[in-house]
Amino acid sequence: MLSHLESGSGTPVALVHGNFACKEWWRELLEDPPEGAWLLAPDLPGFGESPAPEEFVPSIPAYARALRDFLREKGAEEAVLVGHSLGGAVAMEAATEKTPALVLLNSAPPSGLQTPEAYYPILEGYRHNREALAQALAAMAPTRRPPWFPELVVKAQGMHPAHFQGNARALAAWRLERAYPGPVLVVYGTLDPLVTRAMAEATAAFFPRGRLLALEGVGHSLNLENPGLLNTILGEFLKEVRGEV
Repeated sequence: MLSHLESGSGTPVALVHGNFACKEWWRELLEDPPEGAWLLAPDLPGFGESPAPEEFVPSIPAYARALRDFLREKGAEEAVLVGHSLGGAVAMEAATEKTPALVLLNSAPPSGLQTPEAYYPILEGYRHNREALAQALAAMAPTRRPPWFPELVVKAQGMHPAHFQGNARALAAWRLERAYPGPVLVVYGTLDPLVTRAMAEATAAFFPRGRLLALEGVGHSLNLENPGLLNTILGEFLKEVRGEV
């Protein structure tokens, strides 16, 4: 089973982290879960404390299979899937007929995310240059970072070696083949330097029941920058999904 954190009780909600990340990116939300939510935050294979299988090749379908297996093992196959950045692609790919809803936080779009070839040596360099990695991750949470942010940098540098370039190549190669038919909330921080508003709008438009919530004054990582606001947004959306509003 994937290493994970969990808290709360009620509707299962899987929190899927992004690239250079891990389950601890959701720490503050886990400390104060929305009412009626059972939060499950796994480390995907090769991240955090979840080892990657031998000869693992990063791909969005491989991560989605690992997530579905994890939820089955936890008895939470009917979890709402919340995906951040690369985790948004994983959540879209992992959604099944049992999935009640998706929440996509500054997610890669369904058409994939291209990284210019010149950037790949920089990504590889993060394996050995912690200061540069810290600066890159800080840019993904421009408005606020928790006091334990240095721990996240250490964990990011501890990713499986294949991940440093492999995850970007996985996102470049991936395309979502079918539109999930259930409710999809696309949450977009307008200060994001990586995902554009046009991408967020295209993501919401891709799904029959998709809608966009644009947040001013937030960058790429709402889960780090304003976990209280994420709690409120997620709590209200879960009420909608449960038919309580």
